[in-house]
Amino acid sequence: MRDHSKHVQVSRDEAIAAILGACRFDTRMETVKTEDSIGRVLAEDAVAKMDMPNVLTCCMDSIALHWDSYDWASGVLPDTSSWERGADWEFANTGVAMPEGFDTAIVIEHVDVSEDEQSILIKAAPSARFAGTRPAGSTFSSGDVLVEAGTLVTPLLAAHIASGNIPEVEVVCRPKVAFLPTGNELVCVGTLDVSRKNIETNSILMAGKLRAWGAEPLLFPVTPDDPEALVAVIRQAAEVADIVVLNAGSSKGSDDWSCEVLEEIGEVLYHQTNHGPGHHSFCAVVDGTPVIGISGPPGGASFTADFYVYPAVRTYLGLDPRLKKVRARLAAPFGGHAHGAHKKANDAIKGEKRPREGGTFFGIKQVLIAFGEDGIAEATPVSSSHPNPPIAETARGYYCMPTGDGSVPSEVGDFIEVDLRPEFGF
Repeated sequence: MRDHSKHVQVSRDEAIAAILGACRFDTRMETVKTEDSIGRVLAEDAVAKMDMPNVLTCCMDSIALHWDSYDWASGVLPDTSSWERGADWEFANTGVAMPEGFDTAIVIEHVDVSEDEQSILIKAAPSARFAGTRPAGSTFSSGDVLVEAGTLVTPLLAAHIASGNIPEVEVVCRPKVAFLPTGNELVCVGTLDVSRKNIETNSILMAGKLRAWGAEPLLFPVTPDDPEALVAVIRQAAEVADIVVLNAGSSKGSDDWSCEVLEEIGEVLYHQTNHGPGHHSFCAVVDGTPVIGISGPPGGASFTADFYVYPAVRTYLGLDPRLKKVRARLAAPFGGHAHGAHKKANDAIKGEKRPREGGTFFGIKQVLIAFGEDGIAEATPVSSSHPNPPIAETARGYYCMPTGDGSVPSEVGDFIEVDLRPEFGF
């Protein structure tokens, strides 16, 4: 039996700090069309190549006037019966250059226009020369920074960049993230003979998450639980990827070789974390590349990827690696929590339950987030401690609940801190 007594256990915060400390990336850049920059991070400032607007422009649907053609400050509205369209007045529309020679606008709602659109009756006077207009360069000028480097480009920001006549921008390349599923029990979806096997689905899960987070997934085939095969595939992945994600093989089973192999070919920063599911998450460095280990089952793989892979991807992109948090009021009790005060001294140890390894331990609870009638965020636990995917997908956050002897669960009405799941897109 292999000796696991020297495995290093860390808290979630310590694990993230170790991962980020291992992320020493040589960030690459590339040029893309502005319309293709949505969802990318700017590598350089987007600098306007023109003034916006580039001439005097109308702010609203209006008629254009000559300010000097009448004493507008007199308080008496002009007799416009002899005014000619094109000479004394003209239509001017929102965002369009003012007709040549005109300098002031009156919103169309304050003007009666004849059916043939050749005569007008003015019902309200402009307040000053250039009223109802926007001067050239008032939105931005040539040379102004429209969007700063390090910004995640949204559809609105891409349109703003394009308004400066910028057809291309420099963006941070998508980090290449290798995903390595491992396990003798795994076969690909569509396999005809699946007797005594499991379908490998985490590649689908991880590819979707990575693309949503702005990374380029490199999906490797299933690697069997064989030390030599693991060494070969980890080294290959570390050579081509910025981040390697190793799935499963880090627990204490007879076929779990991940940590032993990584100790031979790299540096293991920690072997396990103080929470479950996801207890056997780990991190190592091989040939300068961070190798992040996440849980095997899809439910655990999903949130441990959110906890530990998401921060690494965000760090490469130069974005805030932290999950967003919300302080929420607990709206329903957590189920299945037995703390020390309710245990009996003669309670039998259950052979199917993993023993605690000392120190504080946390159970990861998935919660729904909504707002109560008083406008306060409320957290409602999902119906199971191990929710199936359709139920888990309704949850928007994670709560790390202390468990074990002496711990007391939060009660309905208490406020708890919830980590929000990374959203797709922006």
